[in-house]
Amino acid sequence: MSFDIFWMNVAAVFALSNVVLVVLLGAVYFQSWRRIRSSITASLILFAFFFLVQNIVVIVFWYNLYGFVPEAQSTVEWAAPYLVLVNLFETVALGNLVRISWR
Repeated sequence: MSFDIFWMNVAAVFALSNVVLVVLLGAVYFQSWRRIRSSITASLILFAFFFLVQNIVVIVFWYNLYGFVPEAQSTVEWAAPYLVLVNLFETVALGNLVRISWR
């Protein structure tokens, strides 16, 4: 099993950075919740948790689909550049959200 598809690896880098950004976002929200203890901050923590789960599932799904389902390899290769775009936009959005929330 070889993961030498350039676009798939680029998508994985962005997906992993999204995981890091969501963890940072969750930490910021948790600190806010410890000070404020409101339902909105608890909801933001829940949002960050589900967003983290979604990003991890996407990473695992794509690599398992490519690695263990040979019939799907051409589909994964075809979809990888689009996954890069989705993950890139998500990284930019999460980066801005972390930057704004950090203040």
